[in-house]
Amino acid sequence: MRGGPVEAFLGTLVGAVGGALFVLEGLIRWQSTGDGVWIRFPLVVLVLELVAVAGLIARFRPARLTAVLIYGLIGLVHLLAVLAEGPVWVRVLSAVLSALHVFGMVLLNMKPAREHFGGAR
Repeated sequence: MRGGPVEAFLGTLVGAVGGALFVLEGLIRWQSTGDGVWIRFPLVVLVLELVAVAGLIARFRPARLTAVLIYGLIGLVHLLAVLAEGPVWVRVLSAVLSALHVFGMVLLNMKPAREHFGGAR
C-alpha cells in the first residue's frame, strides 16, 4: 500500500480493524456469559474482512467492489445490533463499527481509491 492514496490505505485498514474489534467484542461476551456462540459469527466476519483486505492489498481488480459489498453488509449487521436489545456497551460499539464500515465504503468509492485499484480509467 506504499505510495498509494490515503483513501485506499484507510479503506483497507477499516476491514482489519473492524473485524478485530468485532472479535474482541465476541470474546468479551463469551467470557462474561460462558457461551461460545458469541465468538462464532465474529470469526466468520473477520475471515470475510481479511479476505477482502488481502484482495485490496494484492490490488486484485474486483477486490474493491467486493470489499464495498462486504463492508456494506457488515455495516447493516452492526446497525441491526444497535437496534436490538442488549447491553448498552454492545450497542454503542456496534454503532461505531457500523459507522466505521460505512466510512470504509465511502473511502473505497472515492476517485483516488478507484484509480488505485484499477476501477476508473
